[in-house]
This record gives sequence, structure tokens and C-alpha cells, in this order.
Amino acid sequence: MTTSETPNEVSIQGGATPMSNMIWRKRTSILLNRLYLYPAPESLPRTRSFWLATGLVALATLLFAGFFIFYLTLQHDAYLTHAEDLGIMDQAIWTMTQGQWFHQTICNILGDTNCYSTAGISRFAIHFEPILFLVSWLYFVVPNPKTLLVLQTVVVAAGAFPAFWLARLRLHNEWVAASIALLYLLYPAQQNAVIFDFHAVTFTASLLLFMLYFMYTRRTVWLFVFAILAMACKEEIPAVVALFGLWSIVFQRRWRTGLALVVLAVAWTGLAFLIFHAFSPTGRPLLASRYADLGSGPVQIALAILLHPGTILHTYVLEHDHFFYIRGLFSPAGYVPLLAPWIWVLLLPSLAINLFSSSVQQYTGFYQYNAEMVAVLIFATIEGIVLILWLTHMLVGRLAVPRVQTAAAASGPALPTRTRSWLLLRSTHVGLLTLLTAYILFSVVRADYLRGNMPFSLGFQWPQVTAHDLLAQRFVDMIPATASVSAQSSLVPHISHRSSIYLFPYNDDRADYVFLDVTSDIYPYKNSPDYIRSVRGVMLGGQYGVVASQDGYVLLKRGLPSPGVSPFSLAQPGKYADLQYVLPNLPDSFCSYINASPDEITHPLQARFTGPGNASSALDLVGFNVDPTNTISYGSDVMTVTTYWRVVTPITKPLQMLMIMTDSQNREYLASVDVPALWWCQTNTWQPGMLIGLTSRPFSLQASQTPNGLAHLSIALVPLVPSSTIMDVTARLHLSIMHAPATVTPTQGTSLLQLAPITVIP
Repeated sequence: MTTSETPNEVSIQGGATPMSNMIWRKRTSILLNRLYLYPAPESLPRTRSFWLATGLVALATLLFAGFFIFYLTLQHDAYLTHAEDLGIMDQAIWTMTQGQWFHQTICNILGDTNCYSTAGISRFAIHFEPILFLVSWLYFVVPNPKTLLVLQTVVVAAGAFPAFWLARLRLHNEWVAASIALLYLLYPAQQNAVIFDFHAVTFTASLLLFMLYFMYTRRTVWLFVFAILAMACKEEIPAVVALFGLWSIVFQRRWRTGLALVVLAVAWTGLAFLIFHAFSPTGRPLLASRYADLGSGPVQIALAILLHPGTILHTYVLEHDHFFYIRGLFSPAGYVPLLAPWIWVLLLPSLAINLFSSSVQQYTGFYQYNAEMVAVLIFATIEGIVLILWLTHMLVGRLAVPRVQTAAAASGPALPTRTRSWLLLRSTHVGLLTLLTAYILFSVVRADYLRGNMPFSLGFQWPQVTAHDLLAQRFVDMIPATASVSAQSSLVPHISHRSSIYLFPYNDDRADYVFLDVTSDIYPYKNSPDYIRSVRGVMLGGQYGVVASQDGYVLLKRGLPSPGVSPFSLAQPGKYADLQYVLPNLPDSFCSYINASPDEITHPLQARFTGPGNASSALDLVGFNVDPTNTISYGSDVMTVTTYWRVVTPITKPLQMLMIMTDSQNREYLASVDVPALWWCQTNTWQPGMLIGLTSRPFSLQASQTPNGLAHLSIALVPLVPSSTIMDVTARLHLSIMHAPATVTPTQGTSLLQLAPITVIP
């Protein structure tokens, strides 16, 4: 059976007619014309305003760089940098100058997947960061961790200039463009990457902005230079570069350049996989297991996303923490980037990598994981403003301008109708641009106040180099340069120029030395009891003895005799003994860190604690400090409590302090008992007349289940004994108040002292 054909019909045998082909070609051409949003830009004159705005951007950049260089180097001097990752990066780059391929031995043995062997691995088994070859040249001149912090800050600060140039070309206003540069410098995601030690990927906050600028201005050579530099920062960046190439093909019609970017990115990814295969003991990146919930490889992960989109959306996007993370990326720019989906689509590879990870750190909004997204967020903000201006111009042109023309014709205006229309459009444009700029800057300043790292940010504190910090160098000087060391996180970056340095407790049974500071961050442990048991296990295990001990520091050396058990210990070591209650026999100088001076006391008072079975003992609370002071978020904030005590008479039994939240009905919620000094420097070792300062570890209220609303932070003292009845009111020491501020009151019949009112918010 045959059918007749007409020019407008489709033949069963022959397919589409020439006419239908022409229609489809025309429709495709129309679509491409509409997508052709970014033709080659016209150059703008360099007026006086341009040079003044450039000077303003340069000044802001210098202030940013100066502030963060000073802050970060001071932070390092105050022992507030970490084994992960400043220690890792410093060791890897230093070993490169010693003839090894970015060798590293530092890793988290308790909670990560990169501790493959105590012999160490190459950095290329974890991340592909060939830009470190360039960075390592600086270590031939200044081999110091501070070099990395300074370099990172300078590179990131330089990103303000492409942000300014790009905004100026798109918005045709130098002052608004300078505000966009300021937005970049203030963006919390960028700042939080800068302050968290050193990572090559943090460079991409700036490098990708340079790439976007040169892509927009069609300067191909520089585009590829910065594309290569950006991809050299981490193995995931080629996916971003490939998407940039596709974007250029669609919106700029730069077929050859865009395709070349895609090909380069694919080739770079292939090279990265070859490097991983060559250097990783498993043949793939050691951190790949963070995505094991989705599949064992890229293909399985892609299939899981395609076949179960609803589950993926619910679990990895709409879930509270994930969604809050996404909001945190867009809110500093007042959500204006959301108006430009053809731009923020470039975030998808990086966003997926963070959202799908089992590592919570990747979707907190902090750390280095968000640096590569800042450039796209800045570009999307610019394009969101462009869209708002375009829509406003169109609306004003359609509604207001005809009315102006009609009114002018009726009244015989002094100005020509065209001039009046132009003035109306111009004034609307300038006014709207001013409002948008003010709104965006307000949004980013507000975001910085809440979660940034500026002097006006909530909870900001300048790092303080204390006598305790200066004392650490004495212990560092005792460790031979060739010795292997297992050390606490804050100590590692100061002794990482060696082939074998470990993050305690890794290799704590074979390293030549174990170097600890019990007053410092206990990472990778999540709670003090586990940390205390581990440290005491090393001290009492018979393999290590004390070289030196003072002010919370202890340096142990393999082969020296064990320090033994203190006569004040609650328990003796044995097969079933809980080492948390076995106190090592350390020198008195070890506990010097708890000694306080009268000048340190805040919120002075006098409240005396005595107790059943301990009636002859008396201990006075003479001061305290609660941080934060007024309001705490139940879900995201942490609290610390500092107390000052004067020993009145000898204390015969060791005590511990309960930190309790009480609500308006005086119901009690145990918040924390984590005051480490009470485990290392037990109260039964204190002497009459001593003034003691104790600080709790930071704790949240989530475990306590404290309800929202007005509550009180209260404390009580109980015997330091293994007990499941820690909240037993009868076990508490008796309380009597000599004098105290009006806000400090006892709770009737509970021996509980209310220190401060706290409003708990979600």
C-alpha cells in the first residue's frame, strides 16, 4: 500500500520532507539566537571613575590579604592550626623538596579511610593536585607552614579583580562592580575556606573567577592558562571546567574553544585516574569510600541517581542539614544568584560531590569544600542583577514611558518627550541598581556576622599566643629531627618536617616519641573519656616513659620506664580496669595549667560546696564565665563553661562537675560533665589556698534535649566515681552562698547553683 505525499506531509518511506527540515532548522536557529546571550563584549572607557573604583578594589584586596595573613599566622603561632590539613600539606610539600613524591604519613585512624600504612603514601593516592609542584618551589626559599597560609591568602584575595572586571562589563557601572568585588571578599564560603589551614582547592575561588572573566572576554590563551591552573588544584575541577566549556558553546557559540575545554577536561580526568591507579595502594582514591552508599564506582553512582531520583532528592537535598547547606551558599548574596539558573547550573558537579558525601564536613558550609563554588556564585549574582534590570526596563518601557509621552503631548513640556522617557528609564535604572547593591551588601554582611570570620562576626576572637603556647617549643626542641612522632593535632604542624609524623593515636605503639597536650583539641576523638583512656593506655602500657611534662604537655619516649600509677588514683590497672579512672604518676608540674591568678576571675562570687562523706572538705566557687552569654542555638551552637575555685580545706575525694540546664519548671537536663582537668588533675591532689581555673570542652544541647525557651545554666559537684546515678541529687555536695550577683541563685533542695539565664532557640 502506498501513500501520496505533499510538501507539508511526512512520507512513511522517505522520512521528513525538505519543508519540515527547514521548519526544524528555523526553530533551532531561533532557539540558538535566544540562547546567544553573551556575544563579544564591547570595551569600556577607562574613566576617572574606573581608576577610583580600581583603587578602592585594590585597597579592599590589600586589607583582606593583610587581615587574613596576620590572623592565620597568629593562629599558627597560637597552636590553632591542625594536623588535618596544614600538617599533611606541610609534610607532603616538604618531602617533595627532599626527593619524595609528596609523601605523607598523617591521617585520622579513627574515622577516615586514608590510613593505609604507617609507612605512608603519596599525596596523589588521595587527591590529584599537581599545582603543588609549583607551590613546592617556595619551600626551597621559605620552608615553613606559614608560607602556605600567606600564599593561599594572596591568591584568593586576587580574585577580587576579575570579580570587579566582570561586573563592570556586565553592569556598566564601576561602583557597583567594586561592590561585587567586596561581595567576593566578604563571602563566607570563601572566608571559611581561607581560614581552615591550607588546601590547593582553595585557590580555585580566585582561579575560576579569572577563567570566567577570560571566557567572557574571549581571551583564549589566558582562559586555558587559568583552566589548567584550576584543574591542577583538585581532581574534581575538570568536571567544572568541562561544564564551563559546554556553557561557552551554548551561550557564546564558541564551538572550538568550548569543545577544546571539554576535551582538555576529559583528558585531565583520565590522567588523574591514571595517577590514582599508579600511586594509590587500592588503585583508586582512598577517599572514594565516602560515596559507597551510592555505589562502588562512577557508573553505579550515576545509575543510582538516574533510577532513584525521588530518594536522592529526599535524602541528599531536602533533608534538613543538606537543605540548610544549600541555603547557606545562596543567602549571602540575598538569593539573587537563584535568578540566573543558566549560571548556577555550573555549580552542579561541585554541589553533588559535597551533598552525596558521607562526610558531614562537606555539607556544613565551612572548610575548604566550597571554595570552587564561590566564583560561580559571584557570576550568578551579577547575572541575577542583569536580569532584574532588564525586566524592570521592559516593564517601565511598556507601562510608564507611554504615559510620559501622553502627558508631555498634553502639557507641552519644556523637555522633549524622548528626553523625558530617557530620564525616567535612567533614574529607575540607577535607583534600582543602588537598592540591589545595598541589599546584596547588607545580606553578605549579615551572613558574615552569623557565620563569617571578620572582626564583627559572631564569636570572633583574635588568636592569643599564651605562655602555654610558647612553652611548646621547649618540647619540640627535645625531639630529634629524624625521629618518628605520634602527636596531637595542634602540635603536628609544628613538627611535620620529618618523614614519619602521625596524628595520635596512629602508630602510638611504635613511634619513637609520643607528644601530647591534654589542654588542646582532642581530634580525632569525639569525647574526652575515649581520649583519656587512649593516652593512659600509652603511659601505663610499659613501652613509653616520660621525657618531660609541664603545663598539660607530656613528651613520651619509647624504651623509657613507665611513670606508674599515682597514689591518688581511684583504680589500679588490670584486665578489667577502666583506664579513665587510673591516674598516672606524673610530675606536679604537669598540672600547672590549672593554676589561675586573681586577675583572671570574672563574675566574682563566693559559693561554698561541702558534702556527705566529704564534710571536712570545702571548696569555694569564686568566679565563672559562660559562653555564649545570652542565647544559644539548640541545633548549631556549642557552649563552654569556665569556673574558678579556691581550695579552703583539703579535699579527700576526687570530684567532678555537672553542667545542667534547668527549664522554667526547674526540670533538669544534663548537658555535660566534660571538664578534662578534673580527670588529669584530680581535686584530691589540690592544696588549700590554691586558685584553680577549669574550662569545659565545648558541648551542644542536643544530647540533653533541653527544650526551647528560657533556661538556666547550672552546676553541681558530685564524687568522681563510676556510676549510672550521676543525676542522684543526694550524691551532690551541699551548697551555701556567701555572696553572689542576683542572677546566681541556688535551686531549692537540689544543691544546684544557677549561674546564668540562657535563651535556647532552634
